[in-house]
Amino acid sequence: MKRAFEMEYKHPAGDKSFIEMKPYSSKYQDEYKKIYNECYHEMREALGIEPYDFIQDDSFFNEGMDAVYILEEGNEIIGCVTLKGDEIDDLIVNRKYQGRGYGKKILLWALENICSDRVILHVAEWNERAVSLYKKIGFEIVKTINIDSDNSTGGRI
Repeated sequence: MKRAFEMEYKHPAGDKSFIEMKPYSSKYQDEYKKIYNECYHEMREALGIEPYDFIQDDSFFNEGMDAVYILEEGNEIIGCVTLKGDEIDDLIVNRKYQGRGYGKKILLWALENICSDRVILHVAEWNERAVSLYKKIGFEIVKTINIDSDNSTGGRI
C-alpha cells in the first residue's frame, strides 16, 4: 500500500534558518519547472502517480506562484518552498545541492515565515529522508493517507 503522511509542527526545535528567500518571479520559470519535475519525478513514479513530470505546460504558473519562495545562489535555484495558509508545500532542493542541509534551512525559514499558529505538511511515506528531517525539526505524524493514482490530492503530495 502506498501512503503519505500529514504531519503537524508540535515541538519547535528552536533552530534558526539564517537564509534569505526571495518571492518567485517569472524569471525563474524555466529553471523552477526543471527542478520541480526532477525532484518529484522519482517519487511520483514510485507511487504510480501520472504524469510523472507534474508540470506539463505553462498553465501551472497561472496562479498560486505568489506563495512560492526561492533560495538562489548567483542565478541558480538551490531550492524553494510554497506557503499556503497553514501548510508548507512543495519544499524542494535542486538535486545538485541535496545532502548539504539546504532542506533543513528552507524548512526552518518556512516555519519562521508562515502566518499560522498551526503548521502542517504532507510527505510520502516513501520519502524517508524527508520524514526523518521533519521529525527532527518537531513535526509529528497526525494522519496517514492511502494513495492511488485517482486520489483526492489531485496527484500532488
